[in-house]
Amino acid sequence: MSVFLGIVVIIIALSLIISFPLVMLGISLFCWGIYELNKNLELKAKSKVPGIIISIGLALFIVGVIPTGSSDSASNNEEVDSSQQTSEETIEQVENEETSADTSEQKEEENDKSEEEAKDIEQTSSKEEEKEAKKEAEEKAKKEKEAEEKQQKKKTNATVTRVIDGDTLEVRMNGKTEDVRLLLVDTPETVHPNEPVQPFGPEATKFVKDTLSGKDVRVKIGKEKRDKYDRLLAYVFINGETIQEKLLRKGLARTAYLYNDLTMLDQFHKVQQSAINAGKGVWSIEGYAHKDHDHGYHYEEEKEEPEPEPEPKKKESSNSNLMFDPFGPDRNCGDFNGDHAAAQAFFEAAGGPENDPHDLNRDSDGIACDSLQ
Repeated sequence: MSVFLGIVVIIIALSLIISFPLVMLGISLFCWGIYELNKNLELKAKSKVPGIIISIGLALFIVGVIPTGSSDSASNNEEVDSSQQTSEETIEQVENEETSADTSEQKEEENDKSEEEAKDIEQTSSKEEEKEAKKEAEEKAKKEKEAEEKQQKKKTNATVTRVIDGDTLEVRMNGKTEDVRLLLVDTPETVHPNEPVQPFGPEATKFVKDTLSGKDVRVKIGKEKRDKYDRLLAYVFINGETIQEKLLRKGLARTAYLYNDLTMLDQFHKVQQSAINAGKGVWSIEGYAHKDHDHGYHYEEEKEEPEPEPEPKKKESSNSNLMFDPFGPDRNCGDFNGDHAAAQAFFEAAGGPENDPHDLNRDSDGIACDSLQ
């Protein structure tokens, strides 16, 4: 029965299509337009195609319903074909326009993206160039500063008139004659009233004489201008380098007396280390020199010393409050942490001022470690 009804429906539909082609086509397009409109509403799209399809469907429906009088089925067929072709062309045109619009929007988005990427690249490149320029400027400023310092070191402000020993000079400066004690170094004694001539002392004195006598030099005074003997405490430059560095490099001096200006101590240590490693000069005698100590050189310590007298031993037992054992390891002024009273007590307990095994009273005035006062 259902098959029979289906056949009947198909026959009726075909009859309507043949009899009223425009009407059926209009109804079909109208239904299609309604479907597309609902679909666009669900997707929240703004396409114009559904409206156009509905309009064309209504137009065809009206044309098909209005009687045409003398028109025959052939003309109706031609009109149907013409209307179908027109509607298809219209739909195709609309679709092409939409496709063109989508393509244009896509191209605009791609162009915007390309512009943003180009802008990012340009900004990144600009930052790198700025960073590189800043680095070059800093390097240039550093080189200029180094060149200026080097040039400054070459400028002279004094003339060496006499070399007293390896670490003491006489200069003519600002219209006056001044004695200059070289900062941060100590050379072996050659003119000390209470010391014999020490190994490499004459060599140090000769080297300074050969290098500086009669020469124009630059005297750079340290933070503390003078010592207790009224000598200027200074770095002495010749041809851009200190005489201290030249002495240390040859092993004719050691770093010592570190209680004044320490500006160049690191550089002096670096130069001195090469001489220590090579065993040059004062470093060729084992135990003779010690860096950064204030107790001089120890060549005479190789000699056998007499046994301490009983009295010093009593002093040792009666001075239990001393910082160190006066008959123990060798001590220097730097070991007393700036406490002159402790240094003086230690000096006297060790036999001072008659006996000074730790060399704390170099000027023999009975007062230990003058630098701590």
